Amino acid sequence: RASPPTAAPDAPSVGGSKQCLFVVVSRFSTSRQTLTWVPDSFFSSLLSGRISTLKDETGAIFIDRDPSLFATILNFLRTKELHPRSINVGGETSLVFQ
Repeated sequence: RASPPTAAPDAPSVGGSKQCLFVVVSRFSTSRQTLTWVPDSFFSSLLSGRISTLKDETGAIFIDRDPSLFATILNFLRTKELHPRSINVGGETSLVFQ
């Protein structure tokens, strides 16, 4: 089990390096480009330093959200496609669109 996250340093990392995220007890790895292609989004703000972050001992950013829902968000950022019928919320598949 990972150590509790600590406050991130003031200076955000730069460049196109891989960014590791720590979502509750799951780890997700993706590129900064994937996380920041939506301007003025939560992730753009997080990685630019406009939103303070907590990081674990490996530098992974701590995000206190349900990892199964986070996987859906990350897949949307990767593919730019969303399939709402396949989203599982609270043990049931969401039927947002009919």
